[in-house]
Amino acid sequence: MKRRGHVARIRNATARRALVQAKRVPWPHLARAAEGYTEWHVFALWARAIVDASGAIPAAVRTEIEGRAPSIYKSLHPKVKSAIDRGNRPGILVWEDITCWAEMNVFLSAKRQGWLDAVRYFSAMSLGAMQAWSHWERINAMWRRSPPRKFPTPQEWDRDVKSVTRLSTTDSEAQRALDVVQGLGELNWRKLLAGISRLNAFSHWTELMLNAEGRDVDLVSRELVNIYPGFRLAGREMTPKEAVHSLERWVLSKEVHEVRSSDVRAALRFQLRHHPETAAIRRYAQFCRRTWADGMPKQPPTFEDWKLAADSYSEPR
Repeated sequence: MKRRGHVARIRNATARRALVQAKRVPWPHLARAAEGYTEWHVFALWARAIVDASGAIPAAVRTEIEGRAPSIYKSLHPKVKSAIDRGNRPGILVWEDITCWAEMNVFLSAKRQGWLDAVRYFSAMSLGAMQAWSHWERINAMWRRSPPRKFPTPQEWDRDVKSVTRLSTTDSEAQRALDVVQGLGELNWRKLLAGISRLNAFSHWTELMLNAEGRDVDLVSRELVNIYPGFRLAGREMTPKEAVHSLERWVLSKEVHEVRSSDVRAALRFQLRHHPETAAIRRYAQFCRRTWADGMPKQPPTFEDWKLAADSYSEPR
């Protein structure tokens, strides 16, 4: 029990540090970096699994490492040989060196600018990274008993990772989210998630516009006609928050039929909570609320202009 509590505290501290660092970079840059970090993670686990199973660095693995991470093989080879001579499994050394090389080369700007922990965190919280770990754990256990005659290529390993349906933590939010994603199909899921993310941003913009001094209800109404035709602000007097909640209910009931499932709603909440855009949009809305405290700008931003500004927003260290 004490150990679980200790692990939870470390995990919470890591998340807090990552979210603080995420403020230092526009969220699209962070999202792309996290996706790229996951791709490197998948490759590093491929190399780790094969080196552990073969007790060496096979020629195919060496070629891939030298092609993707030039210069590390020269220092890696003697470390792997030494680990094998001592009877240790050398794969972890390969995994660590590949990851370190990527962080010092591919993700060097994130490291220098102080948001590498955010990259690591959002990568680790992605379903792709969880699938990669789950696949490696299963393959590692299998190959310990009986290594295959032919090892997979990186491309075959990547396809196998993406086809993982059962995570190591089967009774978890992540597993339930993965079930939903695979049930809907990747393309349908991405479209649904993009729509909900856009609704989240539009809701923040709408509430800002309706709350600000000199609020422009006409602009909100025009944007609603363009983006969510069929919904009207007319009717009984509503607070800005009530108006936003009404819009969200309307969109979910009228336009996004899949969200009627409680499982889909839970999967969306999980994905939004672990995507850098969600917190970034909230931070930019808070920034606007502070700067608009004395009145709205002379030219109130359309939703598209506001969203572009939110996507490029970052806070100084």
